[in-house]
Amino acid sequence: MIIAFAIFLAGRLSAQDRDAIIAKARQEKELVYYSTADIRDGTALVHAFQKKYPFVEPKLLRLGSTQVVTKVLQEHRGGARLFDVISATSFQFYEIHKEDLFQKHESPERRAFHDDFKDKEGYWVSAYHNASVVAYNTHLVKPVELPKSLDDLLDPKWKGKMLMDSRETEWYASMIQILGREKALRLMRGLAKQDLSFRPGRTLITQVLASGEAPLAVNNYDHLVQAAKKRGAPVESLPLTPVVSRVTPIALGRYAPHPNVGRLFIDFSLSEEGQKILRGFGRSSARRGIEPDDLQRKGIKLYVSDIALAKDYARYDKEFKEIFGLR
Repeated sequence: MIIAFAIFLAGRLSAQDRDAIIAKARQEKELVYYSTADIRDGTALVHAFQKKYPFVEPKLLRLGSTQVVTKVLQEHRGGARLFDVISATSFQFYEIHKEDLFQKHESPERRAFHDDFKDKEGYWVSAYHNASVVAYNTHLVKPVELPKSLDDLLDPKWKGKMLMDSRETEWYASMIQILGREKALRLMRGLAKQDLSFRPGRTLITQVLASGEAPLAVNNYDHLVQAAKKRGAPVESLPLTPVVSRVTPIALGRYAPHPNVGRLFIDFSLSEEGQKILRGFGRSSARRGIEPDDLQRKGIKLYVSDIALAKDYARYDKEFKEIFGLR
């Protein structure tokens, strides 16, 4: 408690406080980390952490967004105390957070992050974020044909020619909040009449778009588009307002069996070194001083998804599926 309060006041750890945490971490020896990030990203981060703290034996478990919620809640209800740190996409993180399964950790790295990417209470900071953009195949869509707004996607010329993820409940909820219910519903119902081609997952959508099976995707992650572009795929992003960005909070488990190792890992993940590792894989960082991504360089305004919207997830999911005729 004293150490945490000192961090909160000073925004940094004293050498003495840091040494105390490291001494306790040496005794704990292990890190159990649950993550929804790409296995490549998570592995690179864990290996770099182990290099910095060679006395720690890290265990990374990569889980899908739904899987992490199911696993953690099953473990909790069964009395198991297994994980130290979790990073998960926003709505899934909320499902765990509402069960009071995280503890506050006033990381000294928090102060380097923009306010929209961390909570006020001190439980979490977004390790990275994923901005959603319209994406298109540059071989199939000419510059003069590009839509200039989301409403332009309702033009009959796009009917039967657009891809969309079948799991867009969070984006739908964010659009309701940002645009207002009437305007957002008008857009959604208009899109529903456009004979969209639904695919499960944005990685798959990026592949389909790059292959030329469809000329345009309504809502894809910019980092996936940019990565495909670097590999030579004929794809490009079109950041039409509002550009919604989904946070990926990282937090310390309330019942972490290795809490001091967990604190060190969170601090490392949020540090300049850790953020540069994630940025190197194309992830977008909200830490000041880190190389900006393509959208940041262009000065695109991001509307950060509010994880509190998840409390009404069932209602939003029902509406989304009903509008788009999904099961």
